[in-house]
Amino acid sequence: MSNSNSPKAWSRFISQTRESDNEERKKLVGDFGELARWSARFRLAKSFKGLDLGDSYSGLDTPQLYSAIMRIFLVYSAFETYCRIIGLNPSDETKVKSLQDSQEQEKIIKAIRKLDRENAVFKFLVQHLTGKHLKQLICDFNDGKEVNVSCLARSIRHIFAHGILAATSTGLSPKRFDKVSKLISDFLLNCMDQDFDKRVP
Repeated sequence: MSNSNSPKAWSRFISQTRESDNEERKKLVGDFGELARWSARFRLAKSFKGLDLGDSYSGLDTPQLYSAIMRIFLVYSAFETYCRIIGLNPSDETKVKSLQDSQEQEKIIKAIRKLDRENAVFKFLVQHLTGKHLKQLICDFNDGKEVNVSCLARSIRHIFAHGILAATSTGLSPKRFDKVSKLISDFLLNCMDQDFDKRVP
């Protein structure tokens, strides 16, 4: 069975878990159960290719949009778990910023804005988010201010989980929304992968 979509340092970490000469590794080993669950979620999110909705839909648009939403849902679930393992509150934007800035998140934000020039997705989110903090962050994004990529994912996950975000909600073409989804998802997967790799000697 291939482990190609597991965190790149996972096999190295497993092989070193019994060693005790590294403080960071000892700290991580203490959270082994959580790490194993995170690794499984990471692998699932990275392996995800799309939803098979059978022949219930006449076109490709709805399956593509739901697949894009589900990809973000899975990736943010893994990101949230990883943040807690390394001692970060995933809702603390100041703390998670350092994790993402190391991977040049400004480039991703610019690419997302280029794909959604009218902020169609994020204007929809503002209309339906009820939490003041998260709503303000998306307002900031719509106003051209810098935000974390993870807060975009968190907002999409939140609205989808509460049954508000559907395939026809965003006003952005399926192709463009799929690209936004991949930008967000690939970026957060890479953030986790690179950070974990640094922590495992």
